[in-house]
Amino acid sequence: MDFYKENKKWVLVLASVIVIVILIAVFGNTFSDGNLNDKKEIPMVNSITAVHSFKSGLHDYTGTIALPNPCYILSVDAMVKESFPEDVTIRFTVQEEKGDKVCAQVLTEKGFRIIFQASIEARVSAVINEVPVQFNIEKETITK
Repeated sequence: MDFYKENKKWVLVLASVIVIVILIAVFGNTFSDGNLNDKKEIPMVNSITAVHSFKSGLHDYTGTIALPNPCYILSVDAMVKESFPEDVTIRFTVQEEKGDKVCAQVLTEKGFRIIFQASIEARVSAVINEVPVQFNIEKETITK
């Protein structure tokens, strides 16, 4: 009889542990900071078109990107790799604003401008949220 009581106790302990693990797996994301549940698909753009000008060693790119609604934030920076000619990656970051705003699903043009220093021969590419995209130059003005 002691053997039965001892095994019954361990079966109850094991069952309790399994139930707790399942509850943590199911409800754990509910109480987290939202990184997993609230992560929505970031809209991707296949190509970016920009107007380029070059003067006194400075590259200046301006343009717009169409995003699905006004609740998205666009930021841009340039990463210049030390080489000759330089490899420059223009990094666009698209994030949805945090908060409880309701946004109409209306295409919204977000403007950008990035200026960086590099040689005229620099090779320039672009990424959105670290995903490579086609980078088109619409109009180019070069003044040495």
